[in-house]
Amino acid sequence: MMMPLKGGRLWLLCLLWVSWVSCAEPLLWQVDAPDSGGRAYLFGSIHFGDESLYPLPEYVEQAFNNSDSLVVELDISAVDQAEAGYQLALRGRLPSGVTLRDRLSEAQWQSLKDISSGLGFSVEAFQRLQPWLVAVQITAAQIRRSGLDESFGIDRYMLKTFKESRPGQPIIELESFAEQMSLFDELSDNEEASFLQQTLTEFHKAPDSLRAIMAAWKAGDEASLTALINGAFENREDKLFQRMFSDRNAMMQEKVSARLGRGERLFVVVGAGHVVGSEGLRGLLEQEGYQVKALHP
Repeated sequence: MMMPLKGGRLWLLCLLWVSWVSCAEPLLWQVDAPDSGGRAYLFGSIHFGDESLYPLPEYVEQAFNNSDSLVVELDISAVDQAEAGYQLALRGRLPSGVTLRDRLSEAQWQSLKDISSGLGFSVEAFQRLQPWLVAVQITAAQIRRSGLDESFGIDRYMLKTFKESRPGQPIIELESFAEQMSLFDELSDNEEASFLQQTLTEFHKAPDSLRAIMAAWKAGDEASLTALINGAFENREDKLFQRMFSDRNAMMQEKVSARLGRGERLFVVVGAGHVVGSEGLRGLLEQEGYQVKALHP
């Protein structure tokens, strides 16, 4: 990666999770387009969680019930498995004749071997994978070992609730699986190796970073949550920051704006890192001239 990332970076990229405390007051905004009558509720998701997240506050449930359509980054449950396998092979596997060990130093390989063993699987399982995918996989495994699970993620809860309450109604997806898999395409071999190295170096620091993010999400503390996201990068000109956040935020804002212009009423649930701050969806829509107000306490 162009610039080294600070502590806790990959936990941010595997996207923003949960707090251990109860009585959550997460961030929620209402965005109105007076000319068309369109309205969107912006809710930041944390993609891993546990039962302590629920029930969600009444103001979130009410906004959800007052919306006609659910907007998500991606409905992972609807992804075609053949397409997913193809994309993983296309973008996540190393070229023929190249192994992960070829891309890493002896010290990096040994560190990965030790971490893999601690997680309960063999490092040999990674030999054919791109370094970025290895970094994501060991981070996800560490999250699960901490007692959190994707099945409790906010986006999955909203998808399940929407499908049960409005069967047959389409889900609006802002991205495709292929688009999400392509986020690391522009990284060079050295940048990918650096990405994995940062993950290995910070692996045992991750729980503290996770707890800080969880506390900020549950407290509805936008300033702290934004600082944690931006502070994970040396600067916001990093290629990975641009691809993970800046470019995607602009794309999401354009698609949400188009639907607001048609007078639609949307409940938008995307990763919290895409919502908060002046460069997040809330800030971008506000800058575009929409009326934005906070609904959280």
